[in-house]
Amino acid sequence: MECKNMATMRLFLIVLFIGNYIMSVNSQQGYDSTCTCDSVSSGVCMKYTCATTVRSVSCFSGSSQLTLHDGTHKSLAQIHIGDQVLVDQHHTFEPISSFIHSKQDGIFSFLAIQVKSTKSNRTSTIHVSPNHLIFDYDSGKALFAGKFHIGDRLQFIDENELVPAEIIDIRLTKQEGYYAPLTASGKIVVDGIVASNYATVSNHELAHQVMGLYRWWIDLFGGSKSNEEIPWMLQMMLKLEEIVRVCAGQKIFNNYNYDGLFEVSSLA
Repeated sequence: MECKNMATMRLFLIVLFIGNYIMSVNSQQGYDSTCTCDSVSSGVCMKYTCATTVRSVSCFSGSSQLTLHDGTHKSLAQIHIGDQVLVDQHHTFEPISSFIHSKQDGIFSFLAIQVKSTKSNRTSTIHVSPNHLIFDYDSGKALFAGKFHIGDRLQFIDENELVPAEIIDIRLTKQEGYYAPLTASGKIVVDGIVASNYATVSNHELAHQVMGLYRWWIDLFGGSKSNEEIPWMLQMMLKLEEIVRVCAGQKIFNNYNYDGLFEVSSLA
């Protein structure tokens, strides 16, 4: 009976996660952001606090750079399914199996998070949606990009070594296109920064477990780079989530959705 209850709870968590993810993705593109100035120096605003209403999960911009197996780099807009890309500090390369969603045309809002390596002082900037998960160096956990502040440290790959990279600037900017690539491990190195494949919900491990169902699906039927919306297979699971929610209520352990708040040092 205990095993049966645990299995039921696991299914419950899975369908709730998928329901939340789908509802955030299958909506209009972009963000509605309102920013207020919190700190002024010599008539110049030094820090803004922004509240954003997420109307889609934009993930990464088309200009984001991935590292290929031969050591060269390619932008996400030019990446194809099957391309082998760097996913961690162990020099592991995995093929892009699919895109959870993507849109080549259009201008979308992203956080431009600039970091500096503590090893080489090399700088890099990742363009990521505030609700996407990227890895914090000190805790080792995947956190929402919008919850990081200047001075925090991200996981950064510098000369094949995982090192801390200090955040030196955060801006709200516009970039062309959005892409959400999918790899076997659920991780990917974007502009040198270790990032999750997932967004909207806080639990990377739970997200990876759930998306194993989708990976099974694309193993059978193939992936796609032309999904502006979440695939219909996951939409069907949303219906199951609705049934579970009506019958049992919603209670997710160790997991929460992005609240839409973030801080930036300037607005582009």
